[in-house]
Amino acid sequence: MAHSICQTTSGQHTTRHNHISGFTRHNHISGFQQFSGNLQQGLNTALNIIAVTMAKRSQRRALMRLSDSQLADIGLSRTDAEAEYRKSYPI
Repeated sequence: MAHSICQTTSGQHTTRHNHISGFTRHNHISGFQQFSGNLQQGLNTALNIIAVTMAKRSQRRALMRLSDSQLADIGLSRTDAEAEYRKSYPI
């Protein structure tokens, strides 16, 4: 039984041929793997954006819980804190 593998690459398309006793099987590696890679990258980006947004909202809520004297200690007024908090919920 003869068995050989040859692989050719052209652009973004890879074709792999398995030759087993007169039969040839083609494995096309491009479309699905490329799609799944882009999907994974897109999901990672979306999840990172959500995580950053949630962290900012948490920090802005914590800022609102500070007293006026605590805000003054870090150089902010209540108006500054409220303006920052509203950035979490743009209207």
